[in-house]
Amino acid sequence: MISEFLKAEYRSERFSEQIKKAMEELSLDGSIISYADLNNANENIARKKLLGKFRGYGLNSELFENFPNEIQWSLCNFVSGDLSNIRYIDYSYWNELSKGTHSPLTAARTILDGIEIYGQSNEGFLKAAEFIKSGGKFFRPILLTSDSEHFVIVEGHLRMTAFALVTEHFNNIECLVGKCSSDDLKKWI
Repeated sequence: MISEFLKAEYRSERFSEQIKKAMEELSLDGSIISYADLNNANENIARKKLLGKFRGYGLNSELFENFPNEIQWSLCNFVSGDLSNIRYIDYSYWNELSKGTHSPLTAARTILDGIEIYGQSNEGFLKAAEFIKSGGKFFRPILLTSDSEHFVIVEGHLRMTAFALVTEHFNNIECLVGKCSSDDLKKWI
């Protein structure tokens, strides 16, 4: 999960500068993400420290405040019907964009209605949807579940919103899914 998370955010327009700054502070170079050796214990420790510095992982802060400790990770494929069971985290921007529903499908309607939240342009979502329509592939979104029916986005909010704009392209999409207890999930979201 740590490696997948870092890969996606390292390439992100929004987060790449922040992660590169954290890497510089930890004296790490991009190969630890781009050419991750998951069998190398030292690299795994360095990536965990990087995600901690960058987003609070393992430090019980920021995005990872109250994040579950006991998680079983699996690769799963999703189809368009699954989008109705995927939700955003509880965060003001996503709450507003989805009109309090936490649903990327509702957010897509907000975007198509031309409503911008906190003065933030919707152009990134629209560009990502066009990228998908033209056959572009994204890194795997990362989701959490307690019941294998309802899912919360850990990483990939923009991508899931873009897929909600072009639901016909959300077919056989591979996601990294972590399963945890219902109580642990409720504490985090």
